[in-house]
Order: sequence, then structure tokens, then C-alpha cells
Amino acid sequence: MQGNDRTDGPRPMAGRLAAMTLAAVLTAVSGANALAVEFITPKAVVELFTSQGCSSCPPADAALGEFNAGKEILGLAMHVDYWDRLGWKDTFASPENTERQWRYAGALGERQVYTPQAIVNGRAHFVGSRKGNIVQAAEQFSDTGKGLTVPIDLTTDGNVISVSIAPSPEARDATLYAIYYNSEGEVHIEHGENAGKTITYSNIVRKMEMLGMAGSGGMELQFSIPDIRQKGFTDCALILQTKTADGLPGPIIGASVISGI
Repeated sequence: MQGNDRTDGPRPMAGRLAAMTLAAVLTAVSGANALAVEFITPKAVVELFTSQGCSSCPPADAALGEFNAGKEILGLAMHVDYWDRLGWKDTFASPENTERQWRYAGALGERQVYTPQAIVNGRAHFVGSRKGNIVQAAEQFSDTGKGLTVPIDLTTDGNVISVSIAPSPEARDATLYAIYYNSEGEVHIEHGENAGKTITYSNIVRKMEMLGMAGSGGMELQFSIPDIRQKGFTDCALILQTKTADGLPGPIIGASVISGI
């Protein structure tokens, strides 16, 4: 397995994305314990398929960290396992992430996968280190109605988070997923192409759950904040994603982030 050596240095965030603001910031307080739960509505979702064993991946990992620091773009690190046999086993990798990448390949008409690969809104892919191209795509999708056009409304009442998706033709039959991740992780890599490096990773996806499908009446559900915390992850993203006619992952049409869990 060879990494994709095409890289492009980070570029300044374009003005419109840089000016985007958070949609909602809420604080839920329960008893003597203050649970500062922050709700964020991003303007785009970037899934980065990466590996600790790929020498081309660290610049893309750094770019993802910059996206997440700005919060306008939700960057999710999807560590794949097909590099594991080549000298270093990725401590964050999962076969589910690899399967998701292959399913995207089918949806996007590709016959192979690579790292670092960034999928923007489930619609297009780029070399993950090409930050400028990713930002440009996110802006273009937003301008042309291919962005995150379906709101996922979140409210709190004590320890409960309520999720509401209003009925719309666009949302009908789309699937809501909960993606659990840890906001940061540092790894010292001892073998493989990145031997001797210590790399910081951002928004490391560890679990993805299907919550249900939006019907003609939209969708309503609730989360218990303590139950989310017991899963052991620092953050959770909700994404609303369509499917292709073949049942493969289609465009992501809505997203919200629950942080500070």
C-alpha cells in the first residue's frame, strides 16, 4: 500500500467560512454538577481517511486539526486499518472506517481508496492535505444548495438533549447517525513510515451508530447526557445522510456537534 504523496500546504480560510458563526451555544446544569454542553452547527463535514502508518498523512492530519480549531468545518478523523500490516498498527483504526471508505468509493465511482483522502459533505473527495481545495469545495457546496441545508435542532432540558428534524422533501428517508469521537489524541509512532514521530490527531472517530430514518413527519428523539458521557468519548456529532439508489452513502445534508460532554 502506497500513500498518496500529493500534498499542498495549508491556505488561509476564505473570508466567508472564516466569518461563519456558531449557531447555538447552550449550557445545561444538573444538580451540583455543571455540564457545559455546547451545540455547534458546522457549514461542512470533512471525513479524513488517514493512518498512522502513512507518511503522506501527517500534513492532512494537521489540516484537519486546523479545521476543527476554527469550528466552521467539522473534521472527522476516520483511521483505516489497511496500513496495519506494513510495520505499524494504527491505534485508532477500525475495519468499519475502512468499509465506509470503500462504500464511498463505490458511491463516487472510484475503483480504489487511498490515504489521506478527504470526503467533503459525502459529495466529493480530495487529497486530505489540500486544505485550500477542501475549503473551496465546502464554500461552493454551500453557495449552490449542496451544503448542510437541513437543520438538526438541539435543545436541552436538564440532563436531556432533544433532537428535532422538521419534515421536508430533502430530509425524507435520510438517515441520522451519531458519531462518537475524542477531540484529541497524541501518539508516538515507533515503526513504519512515520517511525520516531509523535503526531497529534483531532476528532478521532471511535464509534458510529445509526439512530433512525427521517420519515414524512420529520424526526424527534432524545438523548440522556449522562448516558452519552458513559460511552467514554468527549464529543458526539449528529449527521443526516442520504443514500444512493444502490444503498451507498450519499450526500450529507445536515450536521450538529455536541461537545463538552
